[in-house]
Amino acid sequence: MSSRREQPVHIAELARVRDEELAGDPVGQASGAGARALMESITAEERVPARRRSPRRGRWLGLATVAVAASVALVVGVPFGGPVTEYANAAVSIKAGDDYLEVAINDPEAEAAEFTEAFRAVGLDAVVKKAPVAPENVGELVGPIMDGEFPPGAGVTGSRKEDCPSAWCGTVSIPVHFKGKVIFGIGRPAAPGELYATPSVDVRYVDAPVGGYKARGRRVADFSADMERLGLKIEYVVMWTAGPGGSGGGYPVDSAYVKDDWTVQTAEKIASDAVRVYVEAGPGVPPDSLPQAAPMGTSEWWKK
Repeated sequence: MSSRREQPVHIAELARVRDEELAGDPVGQASGAGARALMESITAEERVPARRRSPRRGRWLGLATVAVAASVALVVGVPFGGPVTEYANAAVSIKAGDDYLEVAINDPEAEAAEFTEAFRAVGLDAVVKKAPVAPENVGELVGPIMDGEFPPGAGVTGSRKEDCPSAWCGTVSIPVHFKGKVIFGIGRPAAPGELYATPSVDVRYVDAPVGGYKARGRRVADFSADMERLGLKIEYVVMWTAGPGGSGGGYPVDSAYVKDDWTVQTAEKIASDAVRVYVEAGPGVPPDSLPQAAPMGTSEWWKK
C-alpha cells in the first residue's frame, strides 16, 4: 500500500492572479482585466469533491479521546483525600502494609488530634486518646482497642522495636478487612493512685526505682511485708496450674485466704500506690476452691 505524503500549501500560491494584477482595477467593478482573469481562473478550476477525514487522523483522535477518558477514570478511581500508604506529621510517622502498620511516635506530648489525623490518613477509622501509664511507659503505644467484628481467624498483634530513635517504634498488625473503629492510646504519666492502662510488668522487679526489688520466687510473707513498708496496696491473684505445659488460670482472692508460705510467681504495678501479685496456690488446694475477691479494677481510658 502506497502512502502519500502531503506537503504544506500556502494560501497565497492557490491564487493564479496576483494582487498586483488587481491593483489597477476600479474598486467594486468586475469588468476590469484583473477581475475577469480572476473569474476565469475560478471557473476553470476542476471541481474536486470534499475529501473525507483521513482515517489515520481519525484513529489518532479516537486514541486521544480514550486517553482523556482513562485519565478521568483514574482520577475518579482515586478519590480526593483517600488513604495513603505513608503519612507523617510532628507527632507520628505511619507506614501501611497489606495487613500491618509500622508506627513511630515522634512526640508523645503532641495533641491526640495529630495522632488521629495520621491514622485516618492511612485508612483507619481511628481515634487516639491519652492513656495513663507508669513513668517508664510514657510515650508508648497502648492498645489498640478494636470495636467491631474481625474476619474469621484474625486478630491484632504488635511488637516494639528496641533500636528506636523516636519515643516508640513498632509494628501493629491489623486485619486488612476490619471495618470497625480503632482506639489507640498514647501513654501519659498517670496521676497518683490512678490505675494504669497497661500494668508495669517486669518478671524480675516490682518497682525498679525502689532498687530493683526481686519478686519471683519470694515467700508471700516476706514479699507482702516489703510491699507494705513501701506503702503499696496489694491485690492477690491465686493461680492454679492445670496442664503439663504450665498453663492455668486464677482470680483475685482476699489476703485472708493466701498462705504465708505460698510462692510469688510475679508481680506488676497497677498504679503508683498498688501492686498486683500472682501467687501459686499451695499443694492440696483444689482449682477454683477459694472465695473470689472483688478486683481493684482496670483503667477504662478508652471510654473517656
